Amino acid sequence: MITGYYLFMDNGLKENFQLVWNGEGLPDVRYYTTESALITGRPYRFKVQAMNTVGLGEMSEVTTIYACDRPGPVKAP
Repeated sequence: MITGYYLFMDNGLKENFQLVWNGEGLPDVRYYTTESALITGRPYRFKVQAMNTVGLGEMSEVTTIYACDRPGPVKAP
């Protein structure tokens, strides 16, 4: 039984990962909204590590998400 998760994120420059979410004891929280100011176009990388009463699981594979601008209004043709 999973008892929580750690979420790690880099700075969009493929540098070291930092712990951004400590979900110990919060196994039902499965989302994260960053409070950092993301830069449009940068590829932010994430890894997750689950935990249970025995200890930590293996680190997940890296997932990359690009920061994008909010879409603007559609112009008439």
